[in-house]
Amino acid sequence: MRRVASIVLLTLGVFAVVLGVLLRFYIHSALGVAPLDPATTTVATGTGVTVFYPGDLKQRTDATVTATRQVRGTLAAPEVKIGGDVALWHVGLVIEDEDGNLVNATEERVCVDRRTAMSVSKCSEQSINQDTNVQHTGLAYKFPFNTKKHDYPFFDVTLRGSTPPMHYDGDDVVNGLPVYRFVQTIPATKIAELQVPGNLVHGDATAVVTAEQYYQNVRTVWVEPYSGIIVKGQEEIRQTLHGPDGREGEVLLAGTLAFTQDTVRDQVKDATKARSQLRLLYDTGPTVMVPVGVVLILAGALLLFIRRRPHGGNRNGGHRAAGT
Repeated sequence: MRRVASIVLLTLGVFAVVLGVLLRFYIHSALGVAPLDPATTTVATGTGVTVFYPGDLKQRTDATVTATRQVRGTLAAPEVKIGGDVALWHVGLVIEDEDGNLVNATEERVCVDRRTAMSVSKCSEQSINQDTNVQHTGLAYKFPFNTKKHDYPFFDVTLRGSTPPMHYDGDDVVNGLPVYRFVQTIPATKIAELQVPGNLVHGDATAVVTAEQYYQNVRTVWVEPYSGIIVKGQEEIRQTLHGPDGREGEVLLAGTLAFTQDTVRDQVKDATKARSQLRLLYDTGPTVMVPVGVVLILAGALLLFIRRRPHGGNRNGGHRAAGT
């Protein structure tokens, strides 16, 4: 009976240890992938935003703007396969003022490594506003599973080229959910040359001059680390014109846009669900299963090798004769 019990304990122990290891290093890796077909919408708003309207060459400093970003998946790329490691995401961003006037719009197609969330630079279908020469680099719209407390490259659609990294900026809590905060600071950087009326850069209104367009941003995101989902985000954007003399001229866009409360609530809800599932595979399951398995193995080994004490007889190994 003791032998049977020891074999059962050994079997259960080995099973628990193997399952714990598989949960972390195989099952988690197999199931922890970004979707091929995401269907997410985030909305950010800002008040007191400075906006320049090129149609009538006028500027407002009190606009209320709304930025709506939609991310959808598509299979229209040879690199994308069902069950594969690469996803092709179609991202649309529209920024409008409170009157419905278009401030900016961007259409992007980006290939993403489903396991690392890094852009796949060699992708035949990537583009920004129909420009297929762009090369995406860095993270794209989410962070990796099991995000760490260190810097990450993060692609900026406006800058397009090499961008400053996202710096880990500390732990935080958003709507009760533990998150990591990251900050990306983009200094004033030239992004284009434009032909503009001279009065927009301290010149003669009757002249047309070549002005340089500059862009800068401080982007802050709050990331749920197990899933890599961005649950909250804000951007402090500034775009300006600089004249031939180098002086700053017209401000094209300036203000802070942040996720709405509804968007934060929805993102937290999705991240909380993903966190509980991924944590079970990566942390809770292995943390429980492996120690329990080791205890069962030790208990089974102890039962298997322990020797029974002999029954009967005295300590001297013989019986005393009657009458002696």
